[in-house]
Amino acid sequence: MREILLVARREYLAYVGAWGFWLSLITTPLLLAVMIGAPLLLRQAEPERRIAVIASPADQALLEKAFAAPAPGRPDTGVGARYKLVRADVQDPKALTPALTGQGEEPLFGALVVTRAAGDVDLQYWSTNLTDRAPLRVAQDALSASMRRSVLASRGVAAADMAWIETLQPKVSQFDPRAAPGAGAVSAKDRAPLVAALMAAFALWTAVFSIANMLLSGVIEEKSSRVLDTLLSSAAPVQILAGKLLGVAALSFTLFTVWGGAGAGIASLAAAAAPSTTLEAFRSVATPELIALFGFCFLAGYLMFGAAFLAIGSLCESLQEAQTLIGPLILVLVLPVLLFAPAFENPASPIVRAASWVPLFTPFLTPIRAAAGMPPLEAIGLCVMLVVTIFAILFGAARVFQAGVSGSASAADVRRRFAPKLKMGG
Repeated sequence: MREILLVARREYLAYVGAWGFWLSLITTPLLLAVMIGAPLLLRQAEPERRIAVIASPADQALLEKAFAAPAPGRPDTGVGARYKLVRADVQDPKALTPALTGQGEEPLFGALVVTRAAGDVDLQYWSTNLTDRAPLRVAQDALSASMRRSVLASRGVAAADMAWIETLQPKVSQFDPRAAPGAGAVSAKDRAPLVAALMAAFALWTAVFSIANMLLSGVIEEKSSRVLDTLLSSAAPVQILAGKLLGVAALSFTLFTVWGGAGAGIASLAAAAAPSTTLEAFRSVATPELIALFGFCFLAGYLMFGAAFLAIGSLCESLQEAQTLIGPLILVLVLPVLLFAPAFENPASPIVRAASWVPLFTPFLTPIRAAAGMPPLEAIGLCVMLVVTIFAILFGAARVFQAGVSGSASAADVRRRFAPKLKMGG
């Protein structure tokens, strides 16, 4: 045990003493903040999009009103802040081609053309941007409402009654049949754990992938520089494997402690100034059950993939050589990411449930399914399966690591075993 702790201490101090550790400690939260906040800042800094309108004065006024305020019963998407309607001095939209293609003095983002004939309304949208259809949708909703009002007016419905009819909408509420009696409708605090679980699953996947690569590159570097030979003189290969896993696990715990403490402090400050519903949402996420489950899933994923990457690294003399062996494992590690969206939308779907019983996928899908509600027996079964899988992988990785560091096995041996060279000629 003493040798394992000494190797773990060496690994921990080696990474903590490197400037890259402190750089990642600071830059990772900043990078996440930039990824979240940059789109919002860019959207606010984006110049106003000018939309030309070719229509009658009445339709012009109708569209201006629609772009200034959301349609009844629809949420405000901020369309009015992004687009500015301008009156076109031409009747043929082709005359606006220079402005629409950015060649004119006053470029246009798009053009709306409205024509009426015998009660029919024709709406055309001209723009070189083929993906942003928000102006078309807003104009379509406004004109559709105008057509309905015209029909109602022709049948003797008063204007006041039409305005009242447009405000009619059902009172919507959602309930969870699993909730206790009297729990009330589903609110933000009920949805928050599932959103947090999705973010935690992605963070867990990112951490496992990064740390496993760290172990791989570390053991290859030590093997090529003969540092591993020095360690073998004072510790057994299995002890070195266990010490490396323990040391990097302590490093990960340090990272999560710092990030978690900073996140908790920011959340506390935000919750103090936030509405009570937001505070309840924070509390529903920071439950001991979810935190313990996330910790267990991270530990399981880290031990399985970390041990596998260490075993592969012990067989290789360089990172280039390791790529030939690690490719299938990386493919397996990427597959759970493809299931995050389906698991978030329907955690009880047969595909997600079946995939969660694949041991290499279990650590990443279990937090999402648990946040959505998982039968206790199934949760216990998944945890037991993970524990058995961890011991099996650690046992196999220890044997491979011992063979790799002792020189009795190498990446070339693996390639010859699974992809023997074809004999050429007769």
